[in-house]
Order: sequence, then C-alpha cells, then structure tokens
Amino acid sequence: MITVYAAMHVILGFLIAAFLLLLLLPAYRRRIERFATESLKRSLPLTEAEINAGRDSIRAAFAIDVHKLEMKLEDATLAAARQSIEINRRDAKVHDLEQAIAAQKMSVEEHENARRVLEQAILDRLPKVEQRLSEARKLLVQRDREIMLLTDSGAKQALALEEATQINTQQRDELERAKTALETRAARNRETLGDPRFDGEVALRSEIEELRAKARDQSNMIDRLQKSAAAMAIAEAPATPAPDMSVELERLKSELAKAESQILASQADAGSERAALEDKIRNLETEARDNASEMLKMKAALKAFADSASDPATGRTSAALSAKVEISQLQAEVTEHRSTIESLRAEIASSNERLVRQAQHFRDELRRLGGGALTGDRLSRNDAEPPPRRSLAERIAAPRVPQPASNEAAVAANDEGMREARTPTGTFLKALKGGSGDAPSADAIPDTPDGSEPPRRARLLDRIGGVDKQN
Repeated sequence: MITVYAAMHVILGFLIAAFLLLLLLPAYRRRIERFATESLKRSLPLTEAEINAGRDSIRAAFAIDVHKLEMKLEDATLAAARQSIEINRRDAKVHDLEQAIAAQKMSVEEHENARRVLEQAILDRLPKVEQRLSEARKLLVQRDREIMLLTDSGAKQALALEEATQINTQQRDELERAKTALETRAARNRETLGDPRFDGEVALRSEIEELRAKARDQSNMIDRLQKSAAAMAIAEAPATPAPDMSVELERLKSELAKAESQILASQADAGSERAALEDKIRNLETEARDNASEMLKMKAALKAFADSASDPATGRTSAALSAKVEISQLQAEVTEHRSTIESLRAEIASSNERLVRQAQHFRDELRRLGGGALTGDRLSRNDAEPPPRRSLAERIAAPRVPQPASNEAAVAANDEGMREARTPTGTFLKALKGGSGDAPSADAIPDTPDGSEPPRRARLLDRIGGVDKQN
C-alpha cells in the first residue's frame, strides 16, 4: 500500500529530478544553440562579417541619401527665398510701371492738346508763308531778268574789248614792223651816211607815221561810234530829211555827247539798283532765317508728340503726318531759296569782278594810246580822206634820195600842227635811237586862247559802253 511517505518520496524525487533538469537545461540550451548556429553558418553562403559589412553599407547609403535629401531641401529653401525676393521686386516694378502708364496717359493727353494747338497754328501761318514764298519767287524772277541784262551788257563790253584789243594788236604789229625797218635802214646807212639831220628826219618821219596810224585807227573807231549813233537817230526819227554832211556830223556829235551823259546817268542808276538789289537780298536772307526758325520750332513740336503713342480712337495720326510732310516741303523750299540767293550773290560778285577787270583793261589801253583820244576828232577831220601813200616800212626800205633843207623845212611846217596836238613820244625815239629826245614836254601841250586847260572828252570805256547800250 502506498503510503504518504512513499508519495512524498516520489514527489520529492520528481522535484529533485525537475530541479536537476532546470539546472542542466541552460547548458543544454546553449549547446543546442551552438549546434544550431554552427549548422546555420554551415548552411548560409555568407559569413557574419560579410553580413555586417552589407548592413554597414546599407546604413552608409541610407546616410548618403539622407544627406542628399537635406542638401536638396536646403537648395529648395534658398530658391524659395530667391523667388520670394524676385516676386517682391516684380511687384515693385509693376507698381512703378502702373505709375508710368498713368503718367504716359497724362502726357498723351497733353500732347494731343498741344498737337491740336499746333495744327491750328500751322493752318493760321500757312497762308502767310505761302504769300512770302510767292513774293520771294517774284523777286527771284526779277533778279533773273536783271542778271540776264547784266550778262548781255557784259557780253557787249567783251566784244568792245575784243575790238580794242585787235586795234592794239594791229598798232603793235605796225610799230614792230616800223622798228625793224628803221633798224635795218640804220644798219644799212650807218657807214655811208652819218649826217645827224638824216637821223632826225628818220625819227621825225617814224613819229609822224605812228601818229597818222593812230589817227586812222581812232578815226575808224569814231566813225563806227558815229554810225551807231546815226543808226539809232534814224531808228528814232526815220521821216527826218537828210541835211548837209557837216550839219549832220555836228548833230551826231551833239547826240553822241547826250548819249555819253545818258550812259553816265545809267551807270549811276545801275549803282543805285545794285544797292537796292543788295538790300533786297539782305531782306530775303532775313525772311529766310525767320522762316527757318519757325520751321525748326514746328519740327521740334512735331517730334515731341510724334514719339509718343497716338490714340487710335481719335484718328489723329494722319493729320500729324500730313502736317509733318507740309513742314518738310516748306523747309525744302526755304533751303532752295537760300541756295538761289547764294548763287545770285556769287553771280553779282563775278559780274562786279569782270567789270572791274574790263575797266582796268580799258585804262591800260588808254594809257597805251596816250593822249590820242583827246585829239581824235581833230585828226579825223584833217585826215578824213587821206591820199593813198606807201607804208612806213616800204618808204624806209626804199633807197634814200637826198632832200634839200627847204624840203625838210616844208615837211616840218606841214606836220607842225600834228606834233603840237600830240603828247611827246620821247620813249619811242629813245627806243629807236638809244638817246634822249630833244623836244621839251612843254612844246607838245596845245595852247588854248585863255591859257586854261583844254576840255577833256569822255573816257573810251564810257563811250564804248554807251554805244553797246544804245545798240
């Protein structure tokens, strides 16, 4: 029979066994874990170090990704700050632009008002400008006519100058031929004939021949002038009967004197007209400057409101463009008038210079001719119909026949009046003989009954200009 003690012994043994099992269980567990771990290590392809290294690499990649995300976050934060700053700036610029638009609208309104006022002013001033331009055109046409008249008178004076030059050339050629013949004759007779009376006779005859040649030239010129005066008188009074030649000659001389006085008066009138023309030119220049200043003001005003935007609702752009085109046309006309005025001034200056040169040339011709213009009328009356005779070169080249002293005295007496009416030609005798003249200069001056100076005739320039104007 099972007693309590046996049960207790069984329970005690069971408890002791359980206690021993509990004592041995951790060691067994560790052994089993070691065996399981070894079996697992043997079954796995990686080692523990490799697994740790893989986990460390994963941790490092994760840390790098986290760092990149942090950097991107910082960049995004900085970009957001910049965008906010740019937005603030744009807001300020938009505000400024709105203010500028408001100011531009006000300026456009002001320019519209100014354009309306300017259009009205242009419409008011255009008739005045057109009137001034028409007056300037009339003045330019009148100036062109005056320039044509001056050109014609200059051409006539040039023709007269050419005639005088031809006469001078003929006289110079005659003098050269006479000088050559005298030198030849002097060289031929230098050894055979040494008589001083012969030399004096040769010089005297050469001087007489020169005087007669000049007298013929001057008489021809006086005949031409008288013929032109007679033609003008016949044209003025064709029904007048032809009187006696002497009376007609005196009448023509009186008309020639009147024509010379009229020429002087016309020259004075030409001087006054030239002064008036210069005054008109100055007035035109003043008007041109005024017009130019007005055009500049209008152009500046147009440029001020043409740069701004035009209002499409009002439709003022075409009017502004038309006004601008009209102003440019007016400015072109003013520029053309200026160039015309400058050309007129240049032509007037050239005509003045040409007239001065012609006057100087005529003065030189008068100096070369000497005092022949003072006695041309007397010489033309004395030699109106000279007998045909040989030239000086032929008479000098011919063999010399000795003449008595009576013949020489007669020749000297016949030519005494002509020598007294002529100024001394000592320079010509010096050129021929190489010496000085014996006749004093006082003997060559003609004496007047009352002892006063002889009346002086008009200049050759005045007479030629008078004949040109009468023609």
